[in-house]
Amino acid sequence: MRVVLILLLSFTVSGCATLSKEECLTGNWEEIGFRDGTNGRTSDYLQSHAKACEKSDVRPVQSLWEKGRQRGLPAYCVPAKAYSEGKKGNELRPVCPATQTQSLRAANEKGLEYRAFNEEITQAQYRIDEIERSLIAEESREKRALLVQERRALSRNIRLLELQRSFVSSL
Repeated sequence: MRVVLILLLSFTVSGCATLSKEECLTGNWEEIGFRDGTNGRTSDYLQSHAKACEKSDVRPVQSLWEKGRQRGLPAYCVPAKAYSEGKKGNELRPVCPATQTQSLRAANEKGLEYRAFNEEITQAQYRIDEIERSLIAEESREKRALLVQERRALSRNIRLLELQRSFVSSL
């Protein structure tokens, strides 16, 4: 029991660190900032790195990190990235220039819609699979007929959802 608890705690602690010990020690802060910028990290994310590097007695170099982050942000602030983030279920982070916000939000919303359609399709397909299993075991003709009817309705709904999803499947 103690071994399991220790393992769980070690996974929890290591899962929270934004950087490995090696990354802290090598300290290529401009490159780390660039990577964070391409992922849309806000300026306060540097505090997470500082906390991750405390044990290694390393402090981030804010100026280099911010320089790299600023270089990386343009890769995040494009419609394709905003759409991709939406497809993953992520809202757009507030790091892009105000002049781009409207188009980026629209792209992000399309991605979020795509994800929502996928989730609805998955749920309907799951229900169809349940119905298939029930049909095998069901002996009552009336109940089988109702299950078949529900399966058909779900299949039609899936086709409709796939059509709707196709309208948001690209920018």
